[in-house]
Amino acid sequence: MTVIYQITDTHVPHESDNPVKKNFLILMDYIRQNPADLLVITGDLPGEDGCKDIYEWMKAQLPEDQKTYVIPGNHDDDVNLYEAFGEKICVNPEFFHTMALEDIDVVFTNTGSGRFPRDQLEHLENESIRNQSVVFTHYPTKKLSGGFMDTTYALQGIPEVDAVLKRSNIAHVFCGHFHTEHEAVGGYELHVTPSPAFEVDLNEVELKLSRGRIPLRRIEIDGTSTRSEVIYLDD
Repeated sequence: MTVIYQITDTHVPHESDNPVKKNFLILMDYIRQNPADLLVITGDLPGEDGCKDIYEWMKAQLPEDQKTYVIPGNHDDDVNLYEAFGEKICVNPEFFHTMALEDIDVVFTNTGSGRFPRDQLEHLENESIRNQSVVFTHYPTKKLSGGFMDTTYALQGIPEVDAVLKRSNIAHVFCGHFHTEHEAVGGYELHVTPSPAFEVDLNEVELKLSRGRIPLRRIEIDGTSTRSEVIYLDD
């Protein structure tokens, strides 16, 4: 069995006494004490858009022996992110790669621009991707509600992306961006992981924020079976 942790939308600020920064440190301490096969950070890492100093600080906090991959979100700068975290964690400047497990593939994609790059989207539909495979990305790939994030900050071209994924061998998509916990089904399962920085109400048309908790998604992949749950470390 492969165990993967996902955290997302950390928005780590400069201020050392900021509770959002403390939440990130609590997450890193938990992972240090309870390591997984892989940690995936799915975008929007800094509180200040694309800040290289924050990227470098965050990298220094990663547990030393924890295998980690990072992909960008809309508040990241691809160049600064790659320069700070390096090839071992980013794999390549496109942040697009596949990790082959025994029975399925785990694909890491870059939707930080607000859209799915054409080559990455086409690859997901390729028959070389094995059945019941998994994708990590930043944006949700389905419309979830008529709320603020869906109407203001949704992924561009969602109908096409959703249709491609439904035709593909992808069974699970793990993302963030919406700052709330949510699951959606229809052709594949979409898992939206909440943010430790702040929560956004999924359904309110106007932006409605509340203080973030300390969430971490634990994903277990056993053969072709994938299960996940969000663990709140402040429970």
